[in-house]
Amino acid sequence: MKTDSLLYELFQFDPQSLIHLLKLKLEGQYAFESITIKTTEKRLDGFFKRIDGDGPHLFLEAQGYDDPKIFWRLFRKICTFYEQRDDRKPFIAIALFLDEKYDPGPFVLSCIAPCQFFRVNLIDCLKALESAPGTLTVLKPLVLTSKQELVEALPQWKDDIRSLNLPEAKHKRLVELLEYAIVQRFPELTEEEVDTMLHLTPIEQTTVGKQIFGRGLDKGELIGNIKFAQRLLKQPLSSKEELAKKTEEELKSILQQLEAELESSLRIQ
Repeated sequence: MKTDSLLYELFQFDPQSLIHLLKLKLEGQYAFESITIKTTEKRLDGFFKRIDGDGPHLFLEAQGYDDPKIFWRLFRKICTFYEQRDDRKPFIAIALFLDEKYDPGPFVLSCIAPCQFFRVNLIDCLKALESAPGTLTVLKPLVLTSKQELVEALPQWKDDIRSLNLPEAKHKRLVELLEYAIVQRFPELTEEEVDTMLHLTPIEQTTVGKQIFGRGLDKGELIGNIKFAQRLLKQPLSSKEELAKKTEEELKSILQQLEAELESSLRIQ
């Protein structure tokens, strides 16, 4: 999944996240669409319309390659949109660059209020985000400079996503988007490494770097987590019968040792 596709997936999941990302002073709820202008067959990357009252339309162009005509192309689509419709709502035009190197430089066209035009760099927007949990958490891997930062930040990001108290299906989708962002930023990571760091497994409650393997688990859960940790570490699997003979304290001790080994294996330099 490319970064622009990741953005569209996120904005479709939570249209308000664009407003939060750009810190737009807008009220109400917006819906996200990707629409085609019929006469020219030009697709708008993102179209946001307010669904609970009056408010400006938002037109988004996410740019991940060099195009010196990006601004003219965006405004041509907007003009064609209004030409085809009996619509008098104001608009906000947004050119969102995935990297500042794709911004072609000076542009002479401006908007008359209440219409507005924004040209912004995604990385700058992400760096300016407040630390409060939100769906934009899934984009935070894009600003990292090292894999070590990723290992250190992931537990907090997972906690932030969990704190949103979303339905299971939506929670899973956000974690998947976080995974996509990690792969986009660090394409050299294998799928197994990403899965291990995210714990997209029956022991998803485990947080790397914290000693929680043995907390609040009964004997059966301890045995299951021991076997799963051994599988992650590619160690010989202990039999259930063998583990069942051990006391709860012995099982917790084994898990703590496995945790230390797993943490060591995740410290990517």
